[in-house]
Amino acid sequence: MKFKVDLDMEVRANLISNIGKIAEESWLLEGVRQMTFFIGPNNSGKSRELRSLFKDNYSNWFFDLEILSISELSKQILQYLGSSNSTDFDRFGFMNKGRLSNFLKENIRKPNDISGFIADCYKGSLYMPSRTSGSEENAFYIAMLGLIRNISNEEQIDDLISLYKPLNWSKIYIPTLRGLRHVAELDIFEQRTKLDYFSNINQNECEVFTGHNLYKDLTEHLLGSFEKRQKVREYESYLSENFFFGRDISLVPMLDKHVVYVKEGEDEDRPIYDLGDGIQSIILLTYKVFMAEKPTMFFIEEPEHFLHAGLQRTLIETFAKHKEHMFFMTTHSNHFLDLVQERDDISIQQVSRVNGESRVRASLDYGELLNELGVRASSVLLANCSIWVEGVTDKLYLRAYLNKYIEELEDEDKKSKLKSYHENLHFVFTEYQGSNITHWDFSDDVENDGSETPAKRLNRNILLIADADIEGKGERVESLREALGEAFYLLEYKEIENFIPFDILVDTAKARWETFKQRADCNINKFSNIKESSFRKRNVGIGKVLERNVVKAEGLERNFYSDKSGTIKDKVKFCHTAISLMNESDDWKLTPELTLLCKRVWDFIESHNQ
Repeated sequence: MKFKVDLDMEVRANLISNIGKIAEESWLLEGVRQMTFFIGPNNSGKSRELRSLFKDNYSNWFFDLEILSISELSKQILQYLGSSNSTDFDRFGFMNKGRLSNFLKENIRKPNDISGFIADCYKGSLYMPSRTSGSEENAFYIAMLGLIRNISNEEQIDDLISLYKPLNWSKIYIPTLRGLRHVAELDIFEQRTKLDYFSNINQNECEVFTGHNLYKDLTEHLLGSFEKRQKVREYESYLSENFFFGRDISLVPMLDKHVVYVKEGEDEDRPIYDLGDGIQSIILLTYKVFMAEKPTMFFIEEPEHFLHAGLQRTLIETFAKHKEHMFFMTTHSNHFLDLVQERDDISIQQVSRVNGESRVRASLDYGELLNELGVRASSVLLANCSIWVEGVTDKLYLRAYLNKYIEELEDEDKKSKLKSYHENLHFVFTEYQGSNITHWDFSDDVENDGSETPAKRLNRNILLIADADIEGKGERVESLREALGEAFYLLEYKEIENFIPFDILVDTAKARWETFKQRADCNINKFSNIKESSFRKRNVGIGKVLERNVVKAEGLERNFYSDKSGTIKDKVKFCHTAISLMNESDDWKLTPELTLLCKRVWDFIESHNQ
């Protein structure tokens, strides 16, 4: 099958692609990811859909996994049954392979889990559907499970099925009625929320976290087991690194005041409600994520409240690191929507009102969603400085390298300081889209003839990074150097892909090879002979280098890796694969050229955030 993971028997929510419900003819939710946003105009029913999911009976739910997709398994089994090698079922006199094939074709998109799928296949394959046998069904189950194991290449399939049962998950609801201010002895926010929305379900199974119980919960953790105390320490470290420039942070529940106090470095303790609204909101939204003791589904109403665009990104990055949890959220924020374009762990469910009823569907139409949110140019908040790059892949690579640079720093104070700078708050990436750079005027002139857009009206603090191949395009380099001076950084090689660390680059090319069609009688064995210096060129793209090391079938006229200019084909897919490999391993290091580039960028960011 298409997907294969190194499964270590830990829940990874991003493997879940659909959520189904027993006896339903369609999926409850399609195209989900670890983080799923419900987006739509006012009064479309976003919050109602979120609450409906939260209070639904999980015992009727099942998950469809990317690595064990029911529709994909059906296709693969159909191919197997149509081949001459389909002998696994020949020994069963009670079933007919033709009937099984017809059943699969008719039910290929029907929601099901693995156990239900096999049971339905058994019934659909019988010569005499009215006659069933427990021993025959068990034998069929074992044979089918073995076939699925071979198709999916998953040896631990039984554990996988058991692990991803919704009943193994907890669930927590975080309403808009929330805050860290102690407004009453009882949690009136929780009481109001349960009374309004969840009065008909077991209150003990309905955890609503409003922030009121932070004091009580923190006290229980600090007075509890070592594991619970350790969770608090890890959470304090998270707050320190991300929001307090690395200064020691302690969360202290003051017994005589029933309020959580924050101890920052050598400063005096201060009540948590004295922190900025944004930090308070981050604490409220992330505390339970760190304290959860098992996989949890979080249902969050409009998490963007009080969060600047940079903190919204930080929140998503925090959620993403807790791969064992799922997050369902309503939002009106276009900043969350922006993140969908660069991450594979976020999905959008578009909610609309049709004939008085709410309809939910997975959405890929970015423009339509922006219109529904009412986004205009004036919605974009400006950061303290901007880094101009050619395109989305430059941004994604550079973001990965900047994070790696911090990891490799030996100066702990410097490391803590850089970690506290947040994208979209302290700095922002701007994509100028290659040749469109000629439409921008980067000079300090406030007056021009109107033929170019003055870039510094968007943000005066600009660092522009350009590929080396810009040198052959007229007088662009000279004009940019004249306008920007030290704020213009010309890359040493043709484009950002030429800087990818060698082992990561080759491994990415090999991973991409597995996704290509028309590979028959072709191979990439010569990749082992490629020298690193082949990629470090000012005028040669990595696509061209890879392409000339592919051994192709006679008469095959197609390029796997290179486009006409020699750059890599399918840049975005190649980029996502490369960054995924970087995130999965700590073994790779920045090259000297990348270290120099990252230092230049971080120095620029730091200079405009003093």
